Amino acid sequence: INQIMRSAVRFKRVKVTAVDVIKPMIVLLMLNVAVLTIWTVIDPLQRQTVVVTQDPFLRNVETYGVCSSDHVSIFVAILCVINLGSLLFALFQAYMARKISTELQESSYIFLAMAIILLVSFIGIPVIIIAREKVAALYFVTAGLIFVVCSSLLLLVFIPKVRA
Repeated sequence: INQIMRSAVRFKRVKVTAVDVIKPMIVLLMLNVAVLTIWTVIDPLQRQTVVVTQDPFLRNVETYGVCSSDHVSIFVAILCVINLGSLLFALFQAYMARKISTELQESSYIFLAMAIILLVSFIGIPVIIIAREKVAALYFVTAGLIFVVCSSLLLLVFIPKVRA
């Protein structure tokens, strides 16, 4: 929308096709697939069983499984840079389009949804790191973060359309 409005100011005709819109999504998808494929080939995840408690006869009473690899932090950091970078770029684009007045202008809602995702990420990721040792807490925090991100995105995109 920013490209269309900037061209309108200069009285230039711009044709935006579906291919123009889908190109950034394909690039992001391919970057994520490439990093995940390289991670799987170079340093695949290995399942480890962690024993929490044993009875007096040294039988395992409580265990849980964990997947880990040697270089997990490197690959997660690369994925975070790619995806948070795209989120920040989308936030910038939505911010630039905030004052565009069109009949179906949604950039303010999209900006708000992405800002919520960014804030939830900044708050939730450290909490996930802290709760890493307790499996139940890790599951609860992760499920809560996924719920907040998905519901905020869906509600901020679709509720204004229902009210209109």
